[in-house]
Amino acid sequence: MVKKLLGLVAVVVLVLIGAGVWYFVIRDDSVEKATTECDPSPCQESTVESVDGSWAVVPADSQTTIAITETIGGIADHEVEGHTAVDGTLEIAASSVAEATFTADMTTLEFTDAPPGFNVANRANAMKTTGLETETFPQATFTLTSPIELGDDVTSGEAGTAEATGDLTLHGVTKPITFEIEIAADGDTFRVTPSEFIPIVLADYDMAVQAPGFVADIAAEGSFDFLLVFAQA
Repeated sequence: MVKKLLGLVAVVVLVLIGAGVWYFVIRDDSVEKATTECDPSPCQESTVESVDGSWAVVPADSQTTIAITETIGGIADHEVEGHTAVDGTLEIAASSVAEATFTADMTTLEFTDAPPGFNVANRANAMKTTGLETETFPQATFTLTSPIELGDDVTSGEAGTAEATGDLTLHGVTKPITFEIEIAADGDTFRVTPSEFIPIVLADYDMAVQAPGFVADIAAEGSFDFLLVFAQA
């Protein structure tokens, strides 16, 4: 009887170890990059008479993504993913974006660890008073400081690239930033996302994250991403 019990315990331990190895080491928990791809695909050629004028973010179809790596128990890296609501406007003149401002509502920040369903509400609660300090700094903004040249084929439905330069204000700190964007027309809307995740060094924005007891370390650099869907205002 004792041997059977010990055998059962051994099996349970092996299963738990195997599950832990899969969850923290083997499985792919990388954060998925937003794209300009349309659903249904492909994106459609623009149906607007002219792209010039005012455009506004469609909040229900847009979001920002925040990603950073935690080292759990000092042995396994785990990529954390968070999302916020976003709003904003831009002005286009002669196929050039002359003005643009986007605002992420940091008070809507929610984290979800993979696999789906393992929601970590405590992390968002912690970010209210540490790290991003969303209670003190409820908004992050990007304001364009140089025009974005869209090119002649911006209405084709095919994704094109351009360079965006502006001021990013995060955690109350404003810094200049330049990154490549992808933009694609889809009927009466446009879809915009960075070509790659945009790196953010926490110390550059006066951020310090206090890790929970079961987390040995949090990376000094994170990244952010977004998908902005625009409709004419």
